[in-house]
Amino acid sequence: MRRFSIPAFVLLFLFFPGRQSLAQDYALQEVMEVIETMFDGMRQMDADKVSSIFADGASLNSTGSLDGASFVRTMAATDFAEAIRQGTSGPAWDERIWNVDIEIQDNLATAWMDYAFYAGDQFSHCGSNTFQFVRNADDDWKVIAMADTRASDPCLIDQNKNEEAMVRTALRHYLRGHATGMGSEHEQAFNDVANLYWIRDGEFNSRSSAEYIASAPGQPAENEADRFRYIDWVDVSGNAAVGKIILDYPGAYFTDYMQLLKIDGRWEIVNKIFDVDNE
Repeated sequence: MRRFSIPAFVLLFLFFPGRQSLAQDYALQEVMEVIETMFDGMRQMDADKVSSIFADGASLNSTGSLDGASFVRTMAATDFAEAIRQGTSGPAWDERIWNVDIEIQDNLATAWMDYAFYAGDQFSHCGSNTFQFVRNADDDWKVIAMADTRASDPCLIDQNKNEEAMVRTALRHYLRGHATGMGSEHEQAFNDVANLYWIRDGEFNSRSSAEYIASAPGQPAENEADRFRYIDWVDVSGNAAVGKIILDYPGAYFTDYMQLLKIDGRWEIVNKIFDVDNE
């Protein structure tokens, strides 16, 4: 993830006022990355990944109604992670989110979102989440508190938003492939017949997804800490979707456009076109 020190921020604001909005955009994406990391960890039943997003002493709170009476339940983040660790033999915890609204002031951030929770493919409940974040001395965003509402009936879920969440999950495999250097992550994102297309020096080029996956180095890049990547937007219509991804690396800025189809209930990338701006 790209890092900015406080002095660098000050210089940018003093001499390049337009960069302030760019820095804010990066901060928003950094916070979104923390949120996505948590839900990735839940889907993978990876307790360590989930634990990594929380500050010491963080708590989770849930509210809802039971037999007509309101309730609030509080759990330490460490206990939440342990529940995931103990649940690895069961179905994955698949929490799909949409309508994410993030606000940042200095070193504090909040995020609201709607969600639907599935145990594997089985719907469980829905509601809204809110996160509170702080940016620590290492310039990392950490969750200090999380709360959610819970309802099982009635749940009015926008099916298109639900599908968009699953498309983003597929694209997250692609991003993790870049972050880890593991071809197995890319393999989960691409359909077997997918191809990649680009223009270099005015010439049209193509490559199969199998060749692309086989070229994965198997480990993160040496400058991974200076690489920044995120899903810019997703658009879904029925069983087809497109997504735009930004890869902002030292010396190169990639723009990827993904075409996805829902095949046998699973969203997969069937084509990728991209452009690279060598800075």
